[in-house]
Amino acid sequence: MLPLLGRLLSVPALRRRAVGLLSRVTVKAAPRPREHSWGHAVVEWADGTRREGWLRAGEGMGYTADVTATVTELLAGGSSRPGVWTPAAALGPGLAATAGGTFVLDGPSPAPGAPLGDAPGEPQ
Repeated sequence: MLPLLGRLLSVPALRRRAVGLLSRVTVKAAPRPREHSWGHAVVEWADGTRREGWLRAGEGMGYTADVTATVTELLAGGSSRPGVWTPAAALGPGLAATAGGTFVLDGPSPAPGAPLGDAPGEPQ
């Protein structure tokens, strides 16, 4: 079915007609599903220390764009070491907060601006 449709839409007059029909389609605006997105993590160190936490961020697509912009800005400013890394590995867990996320951790929270690697037994 799709190959036939592709061939039909390769005809300029039919393609223009299809685009014209699709441009008149209206959809009902939907309310935003939720104000925040959440990410969950459980970390366990070799000595058995366990820590659980949540990352609270804005709306998912908006937060993704914020992280991308933050990574671009930090990389352009030379904030990373050379090599192939994931954004969090290259720039650290503070990237999520820099992009507008908030960590909600079990136990005492680290001081603002402190790295999240303050759990007992974490390798230095």
